[in-house]
Amino acid sequence: MKKLLLFCIIFILSNCTKKDQPIQNPLRVVELQGTAYNRGLIHSKTLKEEIKQIITQWSNMTELKHKMKMEDIKKDFLNRTNYIEAIKKWTPDLIDEIKGIADGSGIDYELIFLLQISEELENYIPSYTMFKCTSIGANKTENSPTYIAQNMEPPRYLQGFPTLLHIKHDNFDLETYVFTFPGFIGLNGLNSKAVGITGNGLPDYHYKNKGLPVSFIVRGILEKTTLKDAIDFIYNIEHAKAQNYIIGGREKATCFECDSEEIFIFSDEENPNLTYHTNHYLVADYESKYCSRLKTLKEELVKRNFKIGYEDIKAILSSRKYNAGRPISHYNTYGCTIMILSDNPELHIAPGRPDKNQFLIYKFVN
Repeated sequence: MKKLLLFCIIFILSNCTKKDQPIQNPLRVVELQGTAYNRGLIHSKTLKEEIKQIITQWSNMTELKHKMKMEDIKKDFLNRTNYIEAIKKWTPDLIDEIKGIADGSGIDYELIFLLQISEELENYIPSYTMFKCTSIGANKTENSPTYIAQNMEPPRYLQGFPTLLHIKHDNFDLETYVFTFPGFIGLNGLNSKAVGITGNGLPDYHYKNKGLPVSFIVRGILEKTTLKDAIDFIYNIEHAKAQNYIIGGREKATCFECDSEEIFIFSDEENPNLTYHTNHYLVADYESKYCSRLKTLKEELVKRNFKIGYEDIKAILSSRKYNAGRPISHYNTYGCTIMILSDNPELHIAPGRPDKNQFLIYKFVN
């Protein structure tokens, strides 16, 4: 009975009703430049109060789930895992960026680090709940560029302050737009070389206590200047947990189901120029609860004969059709990103539900 009561409390707080959902503020765009440490410092000084609020909300929920104090959770989890080895090998500059976030916000470094691996932390919680992202990829054609797009839906206690980081790297010619929440290094994004990535959570059957965490993979991909380098990166690293990624470039978009032991590519055999994903396995032979949003997604694609452009993607991700579950666009949608991966890449972003919010357009100067 106690376990059932705890599950109900967590479910209610994680998936609050429309009436109870926190206010979604306007999109904040934060310009980051200089060294990795300086980028983190700018991030945290600009969003200091927002980061404190996110940390408080996340800590309260994590303590409730674990029935432990945050300090004890932090010590236990960091003692039982070794993600830092892979981070140092594959994305070492992000360690300095996280130190900058910690110093600028005045929050303990280990706690800020734990926030970056909060998705991995979820696997240690028996009441783990899969959150509800929807992604689409469309290959370049004679008449349109490559698109990748996503409704991003992290837990409600990480929401309220939609944030776009505009990163200008000091050591090479690259700019990046990263969609995120305050204090976090990145959810998805694209760069000025037309490399983009989306990410959907998957049930984890081969969870490991080492490897590269999801947020570091996202940022690692966004530091690649070619699609080939991005795909090589996905295959070469050790994955800390299961995740689906759609990675796109000027040439095409590819959908990867990444497990800590294997990588699978999902492609619609009858429509190879399109790909899509929600939160259950489509290729890997693992048990996975079917997602009603996938049914809606496929119905929308069939209606268009699997031929879609920008306006189709926007309409699909704004869909309010129900199929015995949540629609594609619903109260838990933190933001919708549509990435146009052309010679002049663009990010179109609606902070919040795409059926309720105007898309803002961001381009690169160079």
